[in-house]
Order: sequence, then structure tokens, then C-alpha cells
Amino acid sequence: MVIGRLRSDDIYNQVSAYPLPEHRSTALANQAAMLYVCLYFSPSILHTQQAKMREIVDKYFPDNWVISVYMGITVNLIEAWEPYKAAKTALNYTLDVANVKEQSCRYAASVDTLRSQVLQLLKEGFLREEIVLDNIPKLLNCLRDCNVSIRWLMLHTAESAYDPNNKRLRQIKDQVLADSKYNSKILFQLLLDTAQFEFVLKEMFKQMLVEKQLKWESYKKEGSERMTELAEVFSGVKPLTRVEKNENLQAWFREISKQIESLNYEDATAAGRKTVQLIQALVEVQEFHQLESNLQVCQFLADTRKFLHQMIRTINIKEEVLITMQIVGDLSYAWQLIDRKHVHVSGQNHQAANPRHNGGTH
Repeated sequence: MVIGRLRSDDIYNQVSAYPLPEHRSTALANQAAMLYVCLYFSPSILHTQQAKMREIVDKYFPDNWVISVYMGITVNLIEAWEPYKAAKTALNYTLDVANVKEQSCRYAASVDTLRSQVLQLLKEGFLREEIVLDNIPKLLNCLRDCNVSIRWLMLHTAESAYDPNNKRLRQIKDQVLADSKYNSKILFQLLLDTAQFEFVLKEMFKQMLVEKQLKWESYKKEGSERMTELAEVFSGVKPLTRVEKNENLQAWFREISKQIESLNYEDATAAGRKTVQLIQALVEVQEFHQLESNLQVCQFLADTRKFLHQMIRTINIKEEVLITMQIVGDLSYAWQLIDRKHVHVSGQNHQAANPRHNGGTH
């Protein structure tokens, strides 16, 4: 039953943190490690049940063969499954020369792209609050891509994962190193830059979460007051504005003011939906009543729409983003690899310049 559940379900609920199909094997990596261990308690599956092994490899190991079992202990499935006929046969599809080349080249290309992306994001003053709030999915995608690429390259180029006396392992390792244009200094620099990017984003998000309700209430108050003032403009009481009295518009703006006032912070989904409707209503009233001619009225409407947009942005600051960052930034697989391979090579120069996570990931 354990093996059955591990084969079929996402028992750690990781897929939601990695929605892209190409990140599926990373999302399920912890589960794959559990399944790898559990299969030894049912050796008949490894030996003879080809259909089950093919299903397992297709789901968990279509693009990877070096796995982290626990706290940096790595296993190379080529070697581990050598004695088991069904497991070894199933893995042959993953180890096809064309597939190894495809994966290696993919990660080589992604490292080149991601380095420039992360450096751009880390430029002084670039990650401002409005940029972050407008681009949460893009920023998280960049973080995922960085972490997935670093993970794959660190595991599949690790010296400790390949027995130098095994000819087949040597060939696959040489192919990965060549096709991925592997450079440990570049990878280590990407690791440090990603760590800094994560750190900056996480700190900003924590601060925004603390201020979230206060800001939302403030934007709500401003928007509601603007609509009340606009209602007064159409009452005819303020002759200086050169706006004709219009009781319908006066009543309409008072109603919008009440609608804004009634938005409930606790019910984020309903508030968000209603705010979008209110923005649309303000766009339509400007068009239908030809209000463009009066700059003061237009300014009131534009300001109110801006405050409503800010409310939508603010309500989208959710703790789930921090949780996703925590899941995506897991570096436990590299606890031993990074010490052996990278820190001694190139870490000395960069350690002081890059903030580290406190007890965290990178």
C-alpha cells in the first residue's frame, strides 16, 4: 500500500509549488527518494515487474538519475539498479544518449539565461514594492527555474555520484559535463545570486505582509472619500467646479462610496472580485456620461481607480508565496556536495558579499 500510494499520489503536496510540467520530477523528488528506498522491501517489482518500473521511471525519473535520499546522501540509479532487470530496463529510456544530451543542453541554456535575469533583478532599486506586487508569478517562476537548474546540475555532475571504475558511469558523466558546458564557478555564482534574490524577496514579502491590512484599509478610505467628494461636486453646492447639478450622478457616486466602504478585508476573494467590478464601473461612467471634459472629475475618477488597483495588489500579498519560496529553495540535497565541490573551489571570494539565509535554504 505504501508503494502504491507513493507511485500514484502527490503525498507531500509539492506540485502546487511547482506548477510547470517540466519541473514535475523536482516537485516529486522527496517522494521519489522515499519510493526508491521502499522498493527494496518489494524486490520482485525491481526484478520482474516491468510495467510498474516503467510507470515509476516515467513519472519520477524521466529526466534524472542521480537522486538525493536524505540530507545530501546521493544515489546514482544506474549503479543502484544494475542488479535488477526490470528497473535497469526501465531506466534505459532515461539514459538514452539523445535524452541525456537534451537534458544537459536544456540546463546549460537555462543557466546562461537565468544568470542575466537574476543580476537584472538584483540591480540596486529594481525590486520595488509595485514591481514585486505586479510580477509575483514571474518572480516565483524565475526562482523555480534557478533552483531546478542548480539542483539538476549539482546532482548530475557530482564526482561522488559516479564510480570512476565503472565505464558506463564514466561515459554518462563525461557526456553531461560536455553537453552542459559545466563550469563549477559559474554554477556557484548562480547559487549565490539566487540566494541573494531569495533573501531580498523574502524580506520584502515579510514586510509587506506585516503592513498589508493597514495599507488596504488606507486605500479603501481614500477611494471612498474621493467618491463622496465627487458626489458633492454633482450636488451643485460647489459652484467653483463648473459642473452642472446632476442628482443621478450624485446618488451613483454616493452609492459607489458606500460599496467601497463595505469591502471586507477578511473575505479577500469576494473583496477582490467586487473591487474589479467597481473599477470597471468607474471606467464606464466616465465614458457614458462624457465626463472627460472636466479635468477635476477625471482626476477624482483616476485617483479612485488607482486606489482600487492598489487594494487588489495588496490583497494578493499572501503567505502562500513565502511557503512556496521555502519549498522551492530547499537545498538539503547539496549539504555534502556543496562542501566537497564548490566552496573550496570558489566560495572564499564571495561569502562576505552575499547574504545567507538564517537556517534556511541557500
